Amino acid sequence: MEIGKEYQYNTDIIGKTKVHSLDSNYKINIKTSVIYKGKDPDEDYHLFEITETEYNLEMYEDPLIVQITEMTNKICSIYSTLEVGINKKGEIAKIYNGDLIRQKWGKVKEWLTNAHPIEAYEIIRAKEYELTNEDMEIKSIKYIHFFYQFFYIFGKEPIEEGSKSYVKREDMDRFGAGVVIPVNLSVSKKTTEQEFDEWNVEGMMIRDDKMIRRLREFAKDNYMHPEYKVNGKYLYDDRILLKSDFTITEKLGEFFYYHCFMETHLEL
Repeated sequence: MEIGKEYQYNTDIIGKTKVHSLDSNYKINIKTSVIYKGKDPDEDYHLFEITETEYNLEMYEDPLIVQITEMTNKICSIYSTLEVGINKKGEIAKIYNGDLIRQKWGKVKEWLTNAHPIEAYEIIRAKEYELTNEDMEIKSIKYIHFFYQFFYIFGKEPIEEGSKSYVKREDMDRFGAGVVIPVNLSVSKKTTEQEFDEWNVEGMMIRDDKMIRRLREFAKDNYMHPEYKVNGKYLYDDRILLKSDFTITEKLGEFFYYHCFMETHLEL
């Protein structure tokens, strides 16, 4: 990417969740500005300024959690602009505009206190604590839809066409159980007729007894076999992302199901 140049991306997110007997479908549209600022002179990080310029919750079928959605979106607004350092693994390693984030949090905290004083009490306490610990804060924001998708295979080295590389990474479960899911990824690359680089990624959950036990405890099902997989296709022009399709699926037995499809494209 060209240093200092602004790239505008449009992302559509279509998802379906099931928790017990309650099904929810949702659709979100996000517009994002990305500016690459080069390398940190003191650390081996790539510097990015990423601004969410527009967020539209176009469809959400579950009226019971409208209030939660409203509060969540308000809290996320403090991260509408993020200046971050990304390491070689595509992970957020450092937040550079923490002072601005905390200024925004002061206003959001005031809004939460006035709009939802009872419901927001524990949320405010948790967020106040998180903002004192950068590692916890990074853990919280790295799964923001655009971040998660855009940097998923960031830093992977090009490989010979027709071959595959295998890497491991950690994802999170999608039901709030706080369980880290180890994923084994296969990444392949080919050149299209238009001379673009097409990267394909497939990820499957690594069977881990401790992780499975914790997911079974969360789902209250001692016999279920959890499933987790990701699939993605990325189209690059000299490492400038032109388009990507990304899918996440998780299933915890009969009563917990999550499916999310994300499509991002560069607006020319």
